[in-house]
Amino acid sequence: MTRILAVVPARMSSSRFPGKPLETINGIPMIAHCYFRALKAKEVTKVVLATPDAEIMQFGKDFGIETVLTSDKHERATERAEEALQIYKKQGEEYDYVLLLQGDEPQIDPEEIDNLALALKNSSNCVVNIIHPIEGEDMTNSSVVKSILDSHGNILFFSRAHIPNKSNSGYRQLGMIGFTAKILEKYCELEPTTLEITESIDMMRFLENDIEISSLMTHKSIIGVDHPEDIKKVELLMANDALVEEYSNLFIKK
Repeated sequence: MTRILAVVPARMSSSRFPGKPLETINGIPMIAHCYFRALKAKEVTKVVLATPDAEIMQFGKDFGIETVLTSDKHERATERAEEALQIYKKQGEEYDYVLLLQGDEPQIDPEEIDNLALALKNSSNCVVNIIHPIEGEDMTNSSVVKSILDSHGNILFFSRAHIPNKSNSGYRQLGMIGFTAKILEKYCELEPTTLEITESIDMMRFLENDIEISSLMTHKSIIGVDHPEDIKKVELLMANDALVEEYSNLFIKK
């Protein structure tokens, strides 16, 4: 039986938005949205928060959320996900695949998680990244990571810059990435690369080492919470979200 670990990395010391994981969205901490929505995915064996922070560990304990304590030395969320994989491996829990689900995309959709898992199982590549069409201001926003694709749907390049040049539309990298367990371990064996550091984009480490990444298109818009002002935008979009009702009683007393 195929076993899939979904890891939601979370740390309090975000440079652009300190304390972001526990900021509330419609009364519910952001990482709780990510965790409980991921639990609804049918293809996932286990969901876990991976954090270096005692505060988030305590939060997990308080609300019955599976949480593992990871190093505070990681520069990349991908490295934190790999450490979570190793923690379970040492406990005798083996996983075939790992899904990295960013803790700052609270609109995450269980169906999209399942689509990612299925695409990964069927891909000839060992890495699959969900992307989304964008246009207008998103093209010039450096918080939005853009993706360039080849004719086969593989990802050629990621950048925070406006790419393609002079284009009014493109593709955004979402923080939903699937790996085989072996390739995730390989990631941490590789040295950080020049463009990975320059762009501050994890997946450039694979591309600069000639490891192909498949894209998976979604047309469901998911906003990443990069700055405090993004909270209000997401609150409006999630105001009538049916999935929220399924876990809101844990945080909001009626």
